[in-house]
Amino acid sequence: MSVLGSQGQSSSLQRLHYVEKRIVRLLELAGAAMDELGNASAPKTEVLALHCREFMMAIKSRYWYGVMLV
Repeated sequence: MSVLGSQGQSSSLQRLHYVEKRIVRLLELAGAAMDELGNASAPKTEVLALHCREFMMAIKSRYWYGVMLV
């Protein structure tokens, strides 16, 4: 394998790792919101709003794969 091919593969793996971390973070935020909704003593609206706001900011982020999307 050439050096260029190896660098391209490494770059692809780095992007894949970044996307994986991003997906995990989105699932964590969604899970936190669901946990709060399932709170037996009534969900706290300010906590729920915070989780939802963080989730939407992460979803709307224009930064994917290590490059700014247009």
